[in-house]
Amino acid sequence: MTVQQIQDLDWVGRLDSAVSEVFEMMLERDCAPTEKADIADPSISARILFSGSIHGECVLFASRTVAQVTAGVMLGAVSESDSPMIEDAIGELCNMIAGGWKSKLGSDEAICAISPPTISTHPTAEPGGFFEGGFRRFYCFEGHVFGVYMAF
Repeated sequence: MTVQQIQDLDWVGRLDSAVSEVFEMMLERDCAPTEKADIADPSISARILFSGSIHGECVLFASRTVAQVTAGVMLGAVSESDSPMIEDAIGELCNMIAGGWKSKLGSDEAICAISPPTISTHPTAEPGGFFEGGFRRFYCFEGHVFGVYMAF
């Protein structure tokens, strides 16, 4: 294995841990990695940029239906499918996951800032990104699947 592959595995493990912790603490739900899945209509995404000792991005992407369910769980109430609260909830979820991932870095790596989330709504395929390479992970909670893309 190359040094980059070892680092990617370490960062994937940190992402899995951050997602699990955010869902357990903030949403009181179990959320675990799942096999690659086709996300029907990945029409909403939230992007956080890292800058400083690490330059990269974290993009959470989901279907509008999964985003609506997630917002309902976060807010304790069902949101209408066109509610702006859905975008706010997905942005906050991405922010919590990116912050949780960053908190697991070593002290030298953690000297980086994270941007506020940028929300996109689009009927396109899974997001690529501004950076080459990276990795995608898929997660499932209560049968709902969403993805996270990270690149550095």
